[in-house]
Amino acid sequence: MTSSPAGIERLDGLRILHAMDSFLPNVGGLELSIAALARMQVRRGRVVAMATARHPDAPDREDLDGVEVHRLPMAMAHLPGAYASPTHLFFPPVPDPLFTRAFADLLRRFRPDVIHARGWILYSVLGPAHRAGVPVVASAHDHSQVCANKVMLYRGNSVCSGPALTKCIGCARSHYGLKGIPLAAGLYQLGSRRHRDVALWTATSSALAARGSAPRLADRGAMTVIPTFIDDDLLELARDERTAQRPDFVPTTGPYLFYAGALGAHKGVDVLLDAYARLRAAGVDAPLVLAGLPRDDFSIEDRPGVVVATQVPHQAVVAAWRHATVGVVPSVVPEGFGRVAVECLAAGTPCVVSALGGLLDIVGDGVEGLHVRPGDAAELARAIQRLLDDDGLRSRLGAAGPAKAAQFTLSRVAPQVDAVYLQALSRHVAGPAQRQPTERKGVQA
Repeated sequence: MTSSPAGIERLDGLRILHAMDSFLPNVGGLELSIAALARMQVRRGRVVAMATARHPDAPDREDLDGVEVHRLPMAMAHLPGAYASPTHLFFPPVPDPLFTRAFADLLRRFRPDVIHARGWILYSVLGPAHRAGVPVVASAHDHSQVCANKVMLYRGNSVCSGPALTKCIGCARSHYGLKGIPLAAGLYQLGSRRHRDVALWTATSSALAARGSAPRLADRGAMTVIPTFIDDDLLELARDERTAQRPDFVPTTGPYLFYAGALGAHKGVDVLLDAYARLRAAGVDAPLVLAGLPRDDFSIEDRPGVVVATQVPHQAVVAAWRHATVGVVPSVVPEGFGRVAVECLAAGTPCVVSALGGLLDIVGDGVEGLHVRPGDAAELARAIQRLLDDDGLRSRLGAAGPAKAAQFTLSRVAPQVDAVYLQALSRHVAGPAQRQPTERKGVQA
């Protein structure tokens, strides 16, 4: 990295330390996206490391395509009953003493220029980063900075209107049991002081930033909207010979509806099943294909026309999007982004989405798909029926999808991340006395 008295000008050789609650070998949309970003940063001449929680099936230190991965100990991991799974750990919304100590040692050894944190690990990062004089960029991918449940769904039933301590404690307890009380309380213990050492905040969608579901305005400065991204290869994958044939879990011929994602009520799958039953009653015989893993608290009994596929490889999911007649993303919680909607558009398939959260940034109503009220099965059924009946509308919306999806590729988003690093480094060089608060801005993809 090079700098001048005027500020940071280039990112050559920049030492970047990512920090996130969960990383590979845990596989999820966020883990895959950040792994791809880190690899690209290495290819572009940066020195990149990752700090995360220890994993029982992975070494404490390994190299993944040039990315140093450090899996560090957590005191939380030793609390009986803290986690339902030993492989999917999350940090408390307060500093974890074991991780904080190990992270401070990592800072001395790796000597990063900037730290990029996501999730509750942030609160174990801020103290050591401040003492080491390293600026922190914090990214909100969900609602975890103000919601212990992370999805802004009050008691699992309705979209939350906003945080309040007593309300949050009751809701978190209903979700987690007794351990929800300290989780909710932990988010409030420091008030506005908890985020004072964050140099810059980013959010994955306009709705996430505007709603204040990243930390409250009093807790943060500028908010830049940088979307989650897909691999550039996905655009080619969605249209080339690798996905030219229908995968074996969808009908061999004829139209079908497609959903991909967790099979749970928070994703609106129950609403989709209700909508599909209405369509069947109206004479629609196109199957509904669901690809994903059922949640422990959600079951799908045998239903006429409904096909459920689990453990589906990603390439097969993309192929299913490509050959589907209509894609559906019926979430009832305000998604931080909505990666599956991007995949649907990349495949050239019109998408019916709930009009909330990050989905609003991805699918334009009447442009790449149709919007419906979240949780409204009747409206969802009407929108799907409309697309099934109107070949011209379906073709027009589907044709617009790939160009919109291209706006969310890694090559388009990575420069936006670079710009945030430059801004954070420049603010750090300027010093606290010279930093001026700035208005929230969005970098639209």
